[in-house]
Amino acid sequence: MKLETAKSLLLIILIGTSLVLTFGMWNYQAEYRPLNDVESIDEVDLGGEEQEISDLVKPNDVVFKMNGEFSSYKEPEDSMQFFEDIRQWELTDIQRNDLEEDTESGAEVEIIFPTEVPLSLFDTILNVDSTLTNNTNFYVDRFSIELQEEEEVLHVQFVSADREEVVEGTIYSRTSYDELLSIFGELTEDEYEEKQLLTDAARDIYIPKEKKALTSYTYTFDSIEAVDIRNIMFSNPNVVSVSETAPGSIMYRTDNRQLNIAGYGMRFIDVAERNTEQVDNSVLQQSLNNINAHRGFTGDYRLEGFTEDSIAYRMYQFEYPVVNNSYMDLSTIYQEWQNDQLSKYNRSLVSLNTVVNTSEKELRSGEEIMNSIQQNENTADIQDVQIAYRLTIETDDNGDYVLLEPNWYQKVNNSWSVVSEPNTNTQQNLEGGS
Repeated sequence: MKLETAKSLLLIILIGTSLVLTFGMWNYQAEYRPLNDVESIDEVDLGGEEQEISDLVKPNDVVFKMNGEFSSYKEPEDSMQFFEDIRQWELTDIQRNDLEEDTESGAEVEIIFPTEVPLSLFDTILNVDSTLTNNTNFYVDRFSIELQEEEEVLHVQFVSADREEVVEGTIYSRTSYDELLSIFGELTEDEYEEKQLLTDAARDIYIPKEKKALTSYTYTFDSIEAVDIRNIMFSNPNVVSVSETAPGSIMYRTDNRQLNIAGYGMRFIDVAERNTEQVDNSVLQQSLNNINAHRGFTGDYRLEGFTEDSIAYRMYQFEYPVVNNSYMDLSTIYQEWQNDQLSKYNRSLVSLNTVVNTSEKELRSGEEIMNSIQQNENTADIQDVQIAYRLTIETDDNGDYVLLEPNWYQKVNNSWSVVSEPNTNTQQNLEGGS
């Protein structure tokens, strides 16, 4: 074969191969899912339950008061069942008055909440025959129901936080009256316990007198995937940069947003320029809508406190609050809002699963707790005293576990810490596990 002929054949083969490859490239479709797949992002959620205001605003104490003595249910589950019962009682004849000087009441029950809330929320929490939303700038942290024996009705009072005004109403149901009356006749029975009033605190706090023994629990748990959080917090994950800031710690960034995931918790911040127009929705409603949108209530969470632009929810287990004061707080959901835009979001990524171990722990008596608190100089700053479960992460050869261990806690400056032992001047701050 002549050299020129061989060259021509080789050129024809090369041209043909090039045409085949070019055609293949034109018709090839890569088998991958782009990060900014809008449909997949919309489907992401954290697997929790959607909540309503009545699910989040619940009391942490129910106290029966009669003849200067105080009692409560021994089991908090019974207190919550009683609260669910009175939610059905119809409240009528609502009116707002100036608060008169305290008068000696007969038998009444006081329903106490963890924080002050607008009176208007009780439109959705209780069974009222007319709206309470007209009572603007009226905040309460409790309400009382008093037996009025002559009329055989129940008198309800919401006293404002500044103790200047009161909103009153009446429950005319004879069945409701008889139900509460029967409870006052049973307060010496085993299902109730005596309480004592902590004086000189920031508000009235009632503490059981006797010792309690509660169970400590070890749980397996599920942890929310980092990629799911990323897809919720960034509308276009395709433009998000990612880095490992420390072992087990992931940082996602854009120009305005930053998401740090570490130790089974997350911290998110958005520093974008904000809308200056005021919005009608309260921070509670904005937050509720936002968290429900990604089913973020992954356990029993309840309102802990809020301001005009921030809100906190605390985890509860067996009707007791859960506390974890590590850097990534695994017991709370916290948000900050600027008008209608979320600027900060910190939360636990832990969802409790199966109990794998239990043990009993005897707690100090209420008398000891009272003595410990009254030895300190900050009694006037105490906002609450509760039995709560300390949440820590424990590790063994089989993996990580959540330990819930009960103890006495006090709340000062919106922060929970262990009540110190008697005759010590230092307050034991709670160490968180991670």
